[in-house]
Amino acid sequence: MKADRLTARSTFVCPSCGTKTLGQFCGHCGEKEVTAQDYSLRHYLKEIVVAVTLLESKVFRSVWLLFRRPGFLSSEYFGGRRVRYMKPLQLFVFLNVVYYFSLSLFLATTFTTPLATQLRMNNYYPQYANMRVNRRMQKEKISYEAIEAKYNRKTNNLSKTLIFLLIPIFAIVFYAFFFRKRKYLVEHVVVATHFWSFSLLLLGVILPLATILLLRLFKVLNIPAAYVTSDAVVSAILQICFGVYLFVMLRRCYAASKWYSVLTALVIAWSFFHIVWLYRYLLFEVTLSLV
Repeated sequence: MKADRLTARSTFVCPSCGTKTLGQFCGHCGEKEVTAQDYSLRHYLKEIVVAVTLLESKVFRSVWLLFRRPGFLSSEYFGGRRVRYMKPLQLFVFLNVVYYFSLSLFLATTFTTPLATQLRMNNYYPQYANMRVNRRMQKEKISYEAIEAKYNRKTNNLSKTLIFLLIPIFAIVFYAFFFRKRKYLVEHVVVATHFWSFSLLLLGVILPLATILLLRLFKVLNIPAAYVTSDAVVSAILQICFGVYLFVMLRRCYAASKWYSVLTALVIAWSFFHIVWLYRYLLFEVTLSLV
């Protein structure tokens, strides 16, 4: 009789799926039985502590491994070991937020690309861009200053979303080089997502901090700041960083040979800014059509 009362007391009907089950958790969907204790302040504070602690540990672990061990997170994901790390897209979104927050502290236009950059620092489609802008000015009968202000506001917002386009672009690149190593396109999407997460970390955190430290050091040593702020110097340093990172990443993710990894890493690192300009072109078309 006592056992029957115990069984009846520990059985509940899941409010989510309607399954009658024993214990505190539904055996079908995992929903927890709600009790009076769940509404206590102590329980609520405990949930906050657990959630924050778990999130912090995953974020720190994922970001650190992304930086220190190129390709490791992708390899862990392919091996099914995923619980201890942030999901690839979650990590990308988190570092995307960090990158755009850093723009408020450090001046950078790699992905925002204001109108002046599109028109005057463009080696790919400057005549086309100027023609499109001039036509819009004539059609709407507004000044360049007015359309520039509208464009820059819109592109700043759109860039935070359209930056996701860089993931499938690089996934196709990885697939072209390594389709025999991993046959599913989604696998290459995972590698591309982790690579772009590192790129955001490099461009949004590491590069600005390194630039500040070098500027202060060069000032003490009376070395011209142009050696640090020059676009050519910065681009060269970034391509070297990308090349080294990609070499290790490709070796770990695709088990490619050393020479093939070197060749592929050099090609992708060299084409990095060309691909970024493809993204900038898409951003230009979308932004101009909406202003």
